[in-house]
Amino acid sequence: TRAEAKEYIERYFKAFPTIKGFLEGIKTAAKNEGFVRTLLGRKRLFDFTTATPMQTAMYEREAVNTIFQGSAADIIKMAMVKIRPLLSPRARMLLQIHDELIFEVQDGYAEEFGAAAQKIMQEIYKLNVPLKTSLNVAKDWGELK
Repeated sequence: TRAEAKEYIERYFKAFPTIKGFLEGIKTAAKNEGFVRTLLGRKRLFDFTTATPMQTAMYEREAVNTIFQGSAADIIKMAMVKIRPLLSPRARMLLQIHDELIFEVQDGYAEEFGAAAQKIMQEIYKLNVPLKTSLNVAKDWGELK
């Protein structure tokens, strides 16, 4: 229910008070500067000057999401560029879904390719908290995970 969700969120922010301040800081900066930047500097503009209260709330959510989801998108794109030289008839990139990359790889090459791609993804950008990935190999997409 909405009441349970509200209570859950309140407990979360009580347990981790600095996170709430961080998120509020993003919203304030977006209002003051009219934009936010992803971790790698990509800029998302917002026009709060004529925004209705509903639009303001939406822009605030989008500003926070841009920092996290936009930064994740930047990082996965960097990884895709660096993985590209590994691609060949033995290994093809099929899909990118949010923070996942799905490849079609010949049986005898899957372990080697997977290890190389995973290493690239984990080392593509240095953060205070290391990037960790999971690697799954299956005969078809339905068996993954």
